[in-house]
Amino acid sequence: MQFSNPDIDISTLPKAEESKLLPVDERHYTVVIYYQAMYWIIFFLATLIVMILNKEFHSWMIVGITLLGFVVLCFLSFRLSFLNFKNKAYAFREHDILFQTGWLKKTLHICPYNRIQHCSVDAGVFERNLGISKLNIYSAGGNNSDIVIPGLTTEDANSMRELIIRKNQQE
Repeated sequence: MQFSNPDIDISTLPKAEESKLLPVDERHYTVVIYYQAMYWIIFFLATLIVMILNKEFHSWMIVGITLLGFVVLCFLSFRLSFLNFKNKAYAFREHDILFQTGWLKKTLHICPYNRIQHCSVDAGVFERNLGISKLNIYSAGGNNSDIVIPGLTTEDANSMRELIIRKNQQE
C-alpha cells in the first residue's frame, strides 16, 4: 500500500459565507433591552446611594460629572447591544448549523450535526411573555464550542431541536 496525500483545490470547497443566514426574531432585542434596563437601573440606584451616603460626593460638579458619565455609558451600552443584535443570524444546512455573532469582530460558528451531544430549548421570564425561546446546542468540542441561538419562536426552536435529534440518529 502506497501512501498518497494529494492537494485539494480549496476553490471547490463549499463556502459557509454563501449560505443565506436568517436573522433572529426582533422580539429578542426587546428582551435585551429589558435586561439592559434592569442592569442600568440597579447600577444607577447603587451609585445614587453611594453618592448620598458619601459626603465627598455632595458637590454639584461631581454629581454632574457622574450623571453625565452614567448617561454616556448607558447610551453606549444600549447602542452596542443593538449592533450585536443586528448581527446575530443562523442557518440550518444539510450537514451542519451556522451561527453568526458580533459586529466589530464577526464570528461564524459552524457545528456539524455529528458533533452535537445534546440540545435543549429554554425561555426566561421575558422570553416566555414574548413567545420566543433559545435553542442551546452542546457539542463535543467543549464549553467554548456551544451555540445558543436566541430569538426563535417556541415552535421553531422545538422544530429545530427535533431536526437535530433526527439528524443525530441518522448518523
